[in-house]
Amino acid sequence: MNKQLINTLLRVFHSEETRFESGKGLREFCQTYNIGLFKGASLLFNERDKEEIALILKGRMGIDASTTFPDSWDGLTRAESLNLGRNEKLAGGAVGEGRVQVKALRGHKLSVCGEQWALPDRAELGLDLAAVLESPISHHSILLVENKQTFHEIWRVQERLLRGVSETNPVVVFRGDAEGGARADAVNRLIASLDIPVFAFVDYDPAGMVIAGALPRLDKVVAPDLDELGRLLQTHGMSDRFMAQLAAAKQSLEMLRSHSAIGPIWNVILRTGKGLPQEFFHGVGDSRLA
Repeated sequence: MNKQLINTLLRVFHSEETRFESGKGLREFCQTYNIGLFKGASLLFNERDKEEIALILKGRMGIDASTTFPDSWDGLTRAESLNLGRNEKLAGGAVGEGRVQVKALRGHKLSVCGEQWALPDRAELGLDLAAVLESPISHHSILLVENKQTFHEIWRVQERLLRGVSETNPVVVFRGDAEGGARADAVNRLIASLDIPVFAFVDYDPAGMVIAGALPRLDKVVAPDLDELGRLLQTHGMSDRFMAQLAAAKQSLEMLRSHSAIGPIWNVILRTGKGLPQEFFHGVGDSRLA
């Protein structure tokens, strides 16, 4: 039973009306449980029908219709929503909503929420954004990382590439995705709430540049010098990756050509017509930047 149907049933239960529009979900529910009377495009419910609806909501979903309304889940966390019913997804928030995943670079402690953690290389913390912002963050910059694998393995990224960023002791932040655990909108709120430099470590392709350009603030895109980047793109880049992404974001990319932090890098990518994933720079001791 999905949230839309549950809210419809709650509206029927609490309404003094007896006639309701016969939507697909409500119609199928009434046919399944033999509740209500079909009349043209409408459904009629008497008091006994409404009592039956309440019993079904209680039995199937653990929802007490007498004290629960369609807006009862508004503003609740997934955990809090369990107080109203047995499905935490009724809170309406997506997995990871309001949360960020953070860590520190190797050799640094993660310093957030008034605490310090010396995390192992492959570890990170998933935190509620509000909790992160309650206390000062003892880092001097933000390093946003596009890909989850690179975020997990940031300790493996070529030291030379991150040297300038490392000196600022950044809080390393995963940019978020649809799989849960962290959300891009929460990351953007984190950036907008802090007044420290922002470094974006993204793929060197059209999609990566768009991600960098969508940040509330951006001071620098992590990259080798432009001549080196051009050589690496020519030698190791993938033209199919470039072409697959170019058409979808052509208008946004045209605007980024004049962006002080993104434009020079995007122009190099555009000239070569190839893209390079940030995972290319994994591997301590890798000689490809030498």
